[in-house]
Amino acid sequence: MKKPKILAYYLPQFHEIQENNEWWGEGFTEWTALNSAKSYFKSQNIRKPISPYYQYELPSKDVMEWQAKIARDHHIDGFFVWDYWFGNGKRLLSKPKEYVRDHGIDFPYALIWANHSWYNKGKNILLMEQQYLGKKDYYTYAMDCLSHFVTDNYIKINNAPVFGIFMPSAVPDLQLFIETFEFVAINNGFSGIYWVAENSSNEDVFANSFNAVISSSKYFSVRKWKHPLFFIREQLIKRFNWNFMGPICYDYRKLVSSKDSFESSESPAIFSGWDTTPRHGNRGTYLENFNNETFSSHLDNVFQHAIIYQVDFLAIKSWNEWAEGNVLEPDSEFGYSLLSVIKNKIKSSFDVGGEI
Repeated sequence: MKKPKILAYYLPQFHEIQENNEWWGEGFTEWTALNSAKSYFKSQNIRKPISPYYQYELPSKDVMEWQAKIARDHHIDGFFVWDYWFGNGKRLLSKPKEYVRDHGIDFPYALIWANHSWYNKGKNILLMEQQYLGKKDYYTYAMDCLSHFVTDNYIKINNAPVFGIFMPSAVPDLQLFIETFEFVAINNGFSGIYWVAENSSNEDVFANSFNAVISSSKYFSVRKWKHPLFFIREQLIKRFNWNFMGPICYDYRKLVSSKDSFESSESPAIFSGWDTTPRHGNRGTYLENFNNETFSSHLDNVFQHAIIYQVDFLAIKSWNEWAEGNVLEPDSEFGYSLLSVIKNKIKSSFDVGGEI
């Protein structure tokens, strides 16, 4: 089988913005949380970046082209960059994508709309509200995205720019949003949009409007019965702020690496570890027993499903979510070994053609 298009979720947060400085303190970036992180369990090692670009700052031609090269060298097609459009022209963390667009650097990417409000969860404070303002606003957003679609770096499938939505079910007029983007794409020479739905199921009423349906959170849904007591503790923390009961430790082998029952046409996510304690402290969750062997087993399940159901798109969660321990980028715990595992699994599972 021909290799599916494989993109890794990419966090563009690694630079200061005025809003984060106001909300979290001067100089705040993703590295702030990582540098103050501590281990809560004997099995837990905080994964940190290694040379040549330790705690890099975005945007950077050298860093981003290095990221693109090591991704390409391991048969990963590019990056699924989180895009923060809150409505009425309000954007956050847009400098990296605009830098790629304006400077034409070698960084293959597509955008996924991170359509969720921002909160200070510890204090339950709304920081930035996600708004859905209708056709005019969607058209403005579509035109902003079009300036990326038309570049050579932007990833397309069958002349359709790839575009994702984090939570399609949250968009009250989803069909209008889709129609607006389709109109802009088709009227600018594309065959349409290659739509990717995250946090979704093939049973959702909107699923037929999407080319790929992903549910990267489904791995955590099984914790209810595989770790019932820990799940109850997690809910007490979230609902009643009983932070003294956390953080919660689950088992990657049981939640992710074990054989899972994917829906037939689902595009299963590739899950590169999990540890949110750097970001959330006692309110965080951590998956132990993540290593080369359990990651390899997980890839076997994902790729077997992709082959059986001829899946043409896969997403890796994630490339560089450092404060969530959700990383494929070379790190202090695994070096380049996770990349080597995924490269070898891709080569043994798919026809990679003329790829490196």
